[in-house]
Parts: sequence; structure tokens; C-alpha cells
Amino acid sequence: MWFLDLWGILIIFPLYLFHVLFFLWIAIEYKKTNIHQLYLFGIIFALYEAWVTKVLWAGYMDSAGPGLGTIFGVGLAEFSVLSLLWHPIMSFIVPILVFQVLTGKIFPGHADYLRKTRKSSSILFVCILLFSTFIANGNSFNFISANISVLGTLLLVFLVYRVSKDRDIMSLHFKKVYLRLIVIYLIVLYIVTFVLFLPERIPVTLTPYISVLLFYAIPLIVISKSEISDICLVELPDNSYSVKDLARYSLLLVLAVNFACLVPSVSTTVLGMTYFSMVFAGIVLFLAVFLKGIKNIRALKSIEKH
Repeated sequence: MWFLDLWGILIIFPLYLFHVLFFLWIAIEYKKTNIHQLYLFGIIFALYEAWVTKVLWAGYMDSAGPGLGTIFGVGLAEFSVLSLLWHPIMSFIVPILVFQVLTGKIFPGHADYLRKTRKSSSILFVCILLFSTFIANGNSFNFISANISVLGTLLLVFLVYRVSKDRDIMSLHFKKVYLRLIVIYLIVLYIVTFVLFLPERIPVTLTPYISVLLFYAIPLIVISKSEISDICLVELPDNSYSVKDLARYSLLLVLAVNFACLVPSVSTTVLGMTYFSMVFAGIVLFLAVFLKGIKNIRALKSIEKH
């Protein structure tokens, strides 16, 4: 229930919101808005889990250390799940896609990802069932807490829908003066939390820092050399997911979370299996996007030579 907690209101919500706004602004400004480019921006977004929470270095808050050990000073499981999968998709790409559905106008390159098919609907259904166990577990399988958490978040989405009725995603490409304010906030947030929040988790060797800095460099290099995207918005096609579909999936999420709270032992097992699957999925997804990015860059260079 982040919206009933001072830390959630003052730190967590602005942290997520301003990261999304900042990287989306950069993506639009430099016309790097295709899904693969947004995924790479999402990786950079996710690296706050090193400087702010130190999770990438020291493991989750309630753990004795990284779950599957470390590689070059970074937790293998934590980095793969949070930096290569969860934050790029759930914290960055999904909000952007949902906002476009709410406004009815989308980037042309996103049409395929918003097309409603039996396969995509089945995947969404399964994902909601699986991720509902994370929400239930995060609320200690307490029905009241879990429902308030989910319904509060959905209420926020509804408010965004009401406010954004006459807007589109390009309205988030605001004046540079606002971008500067966001940058100032993020810099202050990073510095203050790095120094004051759980300072005992700060690495004392150079390797963990170098590893994280490397994963700033890799996405930035691939993004900078990748193709320019079409940012001229088009109407949401008729065969795409709609606001009504979002409402249906929201209801499914509420029901799934309640069911997960009803059978905590089963939910814990599902959660564990899902989490470890995400460790491998994150690595595979990153390699797929990275290799495709390299392939596209080579193709662009080949075209330029001719």
C-alpha cells in the first residue's frame, strides 16, 4: 500500500514517475521509441536498484544477500529479474503502452504489440495469474491490504484516464525547463539515498560499480546507433486492446490476487517457480534485444556504405 505510506508517496512514487517521464522524454526527443529501444531505456531506469536501494549489490531488503550469488559484484538473480525484465517491461514499457491505449493514439511501431489476438490474450491471462502471487505475497497474503494495494493502483490508472482524455503521449514531451526540474530531483534523490539509505549495503570494492556503469554504457551505445523511429501518432487500430479490455484485465487481476491470498501455500510455490523462470527469461530477453540491435546497426552501416 505505497499510497498510504510516507516513503511510498515521497520517494517510491516520484522515483518511478520521474524515471518514466525522463526516459520517455529522451526517447521522443531523439526519436528512439520502438519497443526494443524502450526496453534498453528501461534497463537504465532499473539501475536505480543499485544506487538507491542497493538491491543489485546486496540482495533484497529481507535477505541475507543476493539469492543466487554475485557475478562481478552484482547479484545474478536480482539483476536479471529487476534490471533485465521487471523494470524495463512492467515499470516502463507497460505504462507507456497503457497510456497510449487510454488516449487512443499510439506510435506506429507499437501497433503490433497492442494488437489483440488469441495468443497475446492468453499470455496476458497467464501473466496476470502469475504476477498476482507477487502482489499477494508482498502484502503477506492479507486480503484487506492486498485489495487496497491493487484497487488503489487501479484508481490511479482511472484518474490518469480521466485526465488524459483530450491528450496523447506527445503531451509528455514537455518543455525543457520541466525536464531540468526532473533531472535535479533525480540527482538529489540518488545522492541522498545512496549516502543515507542503508549505507551498510554500499560496496567497498570497485567491481560492483564498474559492472553497473557498464550496463549504462551498453544500452546507450546500442540506442544511439540504432535507427530513428516514426513518432507521428496514429489512431489506435480497431483490432487493438481497448479501454474496455483494460477494465476486464483489471477485474481479473483483483480476482486473481484474492485467490492468491486464499491459498498462500500454492501461491508461494507458484511465485518461487515464476521468479526463477524470470531469472533465465531476463537474460534471454536481453541477449535477444542486444543481438537484434547489433544486427540492425550493421544493416544501417551497410546501407550507408551503398
